[in-house]
Amino acid sequence: MSQVIIQFKNPDEVVEFTNTVERFPYSMDILRGSNSVADAKSLLGIIALGLGNRLKLRIYSEDCDEVLKEISKYIVAA
Repeated sequence: MSQVIIQFKNPDEVVEFTNTVERFPYSMDILRGSNSVADAKSLLGIIALGLGNRLKLRIYSEDCDEVLKEISKYIVAA
């Protein structure tokens, strides 16, 4: 499993992000705090977590360099 901290500034970024990550075959979750979790491929789930918040992206694969490269503009910390 890999994880990074990501952040979205507007809904268009969320749309672009979900369109990118849904092309990859592995599972991904986004967490806000310890109780709020959404599927990283769910547009509405991510928006419900709140724009502007720092969110933890968990990728359930060790071989995720390609997806991390494609979403690098949303990553604020590893």
